[in-house]
Amino acid sequence: MTKITRPVIKELSIEPYNDISILNSVAANLDGMDFKNVKTKYAKGGWDAVSLHGYGNHPLDILKPGVLKSSVDIDTKLQWTTLSVVTTMKPILDMLKKLPCEFERIRFMRLQAGKVIGKHTDKIDKDIGFDDGDIIRIHMPIRTNDNVVFTLYENTKDKDGTEHILKSGHYYYTDVTKAHAVRNTSDVDRIHLVADCYSNKKMRALLS
Repeated sequence: MTKITRPVIKELSIEPYNDISILNSVAANLDGMDFKNVKTKYAKGGWDAVSLHGYGNHPLDILKPGVLKSSVDIDTKLQWTTLSVVTTMKPILDMLKKLPCEFERIRFMRLQAGKVIGKHTDKIDKDIGFDDGDIIRIHMPIRTNDNVVFTLYENTKDKDGTEHILKSGHYYYTDVTKAHAVRNTSDVDRIHLVADCYSNKKMRALLS
């Protein structure tokens, strides 16, 4: 396999989902659901998730074996959750079909209005990488705005990073082994669709 330089952040060359009104409708339906809090030391509440595909068929099965003190059995099989058959999820499934990969977890990650995710890395997930079978994490904003800022740091100890505003319906790779933070200073909850793709030649080509 030809080694490629891992970008820090890159918008993928995939046609965006441009009907923002439909994405807002998806987000509105998600607003009525129960989300599971993501318990970490760098987010003091207001960061939560539901699962579309993962280790369990319930939307609150957001964890994977061996991560964040998960109680998920190591032998649990990957599967679509009951959320995936809800009619309003069709646009989301259409978006996912454009990614040339098999999936591990797929989650809707919500950062509530006025909340912050502090600087951290996702190195706790040991599967992230570029080799075949590793995880490439893709973000697809479903509901966002210009007051939601994603900051990436070249080095964990850096005080200043580069700020990015991600657009609804677009596909983004971010190197989550690098330190990053998110702040939502708007009055609207931000929702991202986060897909963990198994790395393959086609996915790596999108990132080269």
